Amino acid sequence: MRSIACLLFPVALAVLHQDAPAPRPSKGTGGKAGTVPNETVKVGEETRAFKIVVPPDLDPAKAVPLVFVFHGRGDSKDFICRYSGIEALAPKEGFIAVFPEGLEKRWALRPNEENVDIKFFDAMYALVTSRHNVDLNRVYLTGMSMGGYFCNCLASQRSDKIAAIAPHSGGLGALAVTGIKAKRKYAVMVVHGDEDKIVKVEEGRKSKELYAKEGHEVEYLEIKGLGHAWAGKEDITAKMWKFFMAHPLR
Repeated sequence: MRSIACLLFPVALAVLHQDAPAPRPSKGTGGKAGTVPNETVKVGEETRAFKIVVPPDLDPAKAVPLVFVFHGRGDSKDFICRYSGIEALAPKEGFIAVFPEGLEKRWALRPNEENVDIKFFDAMYALVTSRHNVDLNRVYLTGMSMGGYFCNCLASQRSDKIAAIAPHSGGLGALAVTGIKAKRKYAVMVVHGDEDKIVKVEEGRKSKELYAKEGHEVEYLEIKGLGHAWAGKEDITAKMWKFFMAHPLR
């Protein structure tokens, strides 16, 4: 079994002992249960697609968590929903999962208001929370590779909406130069393989260090022997879910 190096910064200990905030329901109505492979939303002149998984047995009166999952460059919403295991986990744990599709299978990484993919997130967030009863204190992001980079970019600009993120095999991109400078400190789980040849493990380490320096709570998982792949053998999806549930928006 591969070893996992885990670093939980001291600030985490105080947070974990706090009482969780009460659910903040979006009170959305009219959304249907089940899987919609190609839901669409208009973003400017573009019609953008995403897959949404809504467990069939959700109680409409109960606000539930929402997890956005961003694929890597050249990947797709349909592929990451399978290899990440999040499509299968959503019905078991009772949360809504959204798998967006990037234009040309990539994500814009500019941390500013003109970023078309941040606008895409805004449109998906508005649509899903209006149709389903989402707990607005439990909206989370994860992503693989370029999707991990985009998690960092998006969270830095939408920290008022995002409770925690778990970028996998990604890096900070422009944020490494400008700083994260988020208005609210969100929790971060950084996951990286030490044998990643595509996005070097140093990128994960830099993420850990900068987030900690700027006062974010960070859990760092550096996985021995893992290359540029989802850490399925380490049950990483279950670990992410546990991390998310411990970190609502406060």
